[in-house]
Amino acid sequence: MRSSPGEQPIQPLPATLRVGYHATEGTNFHPAGVLATLRFGTQPGKNTSIAPATGLTIDVGLAPLHTTHQGANRAELWFATGPVQTGQWSDAAAVQPCVVRYAHDGNHLFACIELDEREHGGILLTAEHAYAAVRRFQQQSAFPYLLRMWNYMDAINEGAGDLERYRQFCVGRGRGLVEVPRTHPSATAIGRQQPDHVLQVFWLAGNVPGQSLENPRQVSAYHYPRIHGPVSPTFARALIAPDRTLLISGTASIVGHVSQHHDDAMAQLEETVRNLGSFAPHVSRNRSASSKDLLKVYVRDPQLAPRVADRLHQLYPGSDILLLAADICRRELLVEIEAVLAS
Repeated sequence: MRSSPGEQPIQPLPATLRVGYHATEGTNFHPAGVLATLRFGTQPGKNTSIAPATGLTIDVGLAPLHTTHQGANRAELWFATGPVQTGQWSDAAAVQPCVVRYAHDGNHLFACIELDEREHGGILLTAEHAYAAVRRFQQQSAFPYLLRMWNYMDAINEGAGDLERYRQFCVGRGRGLVEVPRTHPSATAIGRQQPDHVLQVFWLAGNVPGQSLENPRQVSAYHYPRIHGPVSPTFARALIAPDRTLLISGTASIVGHVSQHHDDAMAQLEETVRNLGSFAPHVSRNRSASSKDLLKVYVRDPQLAPRVADRLHQLYPGSDILLLAADICRRELLVEIEAVLAS
C-alpha cells in the first residue's frame, strides 16, 4: 500500500463480524455468504435435509425453548466477509484420528472438532485429545488468534468432587493446551440434556488478535482457587474482537468465585445481568443504528423459560434472545448467558 514519504502506511480496517439468529422453518433455508451455521436441536454429526449453501455447519444438540418471544427452531449464522473456503485437517500427531472441519473467509476462521468419548477413554482423555488437536491446528493456521470457543458435552455435572465431569474436562483441556494461549479467548462450557457421548469443541479465530477482558466483580477463571477443581478453566470473561465487537463468555450468578442465590433462578438471573453490565464501558460508542445484540441463554429447567424470557426482554428490548435447554458447569447454577454485543 502506497504512502507519501514520511507518512505511516494506512492500515486497513479490521473485518466486521456479523452474526444473527434466523428461523429455519421450511425448505428454503439455504443462506449464502455464511462462514458458519450453528443449528440447534440436531445432534452432532447427524445432518438434516436443511443445509446451508456455504461455510461450516455445526449441529448442536441443545433443544431450543419455545416462549411467546421465541418461535420454532433458529440457527445462529456467522456471515462471511469474503469468499469462503472449507476443508478438513487431520491431526497426524494423534494416536487416534482427530479431524478438524473448518471454513475461512480470509479474515476469520470457524473450526470444529467432535470426538466420541467411547473411542477416546472418557471425558478427560477426550478433552486432552481434542485440545491437543486444537493447539496443533492453530499453530499451523493462518488464523492463529483464538477469539471465541464453545464446549458442549454430556452429563457435565455427573460425578462427585474432582471426578465431576466438568472438572475432568478442565484437566484434559489443560493437558491438551500444554501452555497458556497468547490471549485468553472468551468461551462457554455447557452440558447437553440429551446424551450422545460426543465432546464438541468449536471456535472462532482471526488473523488479528483481540483483547481479553475480565470482570471486576469476579475472580478470573484461570485464577480460581483449588476448591473448584485441580485445574482452572482457561478463558477470559470477555474479548473485544478487532472490529470492537464484544464477545462475552458464558456468564452466571458468580461473585468473586462463589455461586450466588442457590435454588433461586430469577435471583440468579438478576445477578447474571449485573455481571453482564460490568462490560458496559467496553461497548463501542460508534455502534450503527442497525446493530443488534445477541444473547444466548442456557436454562437448566425448561419450565423457567417463559419467566426468564419475559424478564430479559424487559431488560434488553432491542436484543435478539435465544433460549436453550442445558446444564450449567456448576450444578447449583440454573441460568447462564453469553452475548455478542455488536460494534
